[in-house]
Amino acid sequence: MERIPVRVVPTGFVYYWILEHLQDNLPKAYPVEVRIQQNPLKVPYFVYDKNHQIMSEAFLNYLRAVDSWPRDERILAIVDGDARSIGTNFVFGQAEVGGRLGAVYIARLNPAFYGNGENDGLFLLRILKEASHELGHILGLNHCSNARCVMRFSNSVWEVDGKGWLPCEDCRRRLFSLNAQTPAEGI
Repeated sequence: MERIPVRVVPTGFVYYWILEHLQDNLPKAYPVEVRIQQNPLKVPYFVYDKNHQIMSEAFLNYLRAVDSWPRDERILAIVDGDARSIGTNFVFGQAEVGGRLGAVYIARLNPAFYGNGENDGLFLLRILKEASHELGHILGLNHCSNARCVMRFSNSVWEVDGKGWLPCEDCRRRLFSLNAQTPAEGI
């Protein structure tokens, strides 16, 4: 299976070691080649609501508007911020299922957000899980009922902690089936 190019786009202040960790590990979960964008994007003021939370749909629309990346690449923004989606109090991420764009909002993945001490290992693992989840959506996967599967929906950070960072066997089969039906030039 041909590797699908994915560009990881830091947005706001995101440590480079986080991006490198995603570049090293996401190809273990999916048939992707991860490229890191060197110049971070800024989070534009108009995507924030009155409570200083990023409105995820507005942020994805912003990505769509600034889209200057090669057409064959999928785009996964790693965003320094807290976000919500329509009808929710917060989201860890959001992506177009079978589309091109997705985002992971890392504020609530940081143990310090909950008043706990710094824990870079846990923070990094949570980011990897959510990046793998959103990338799964971009590649065409929906939510999964398997409690250990990365494609399981997470309603809390404790649910993020309870799942793995890899897709389950059923999701891998679905992904293989989806890619087998997609012409190579459409990838």
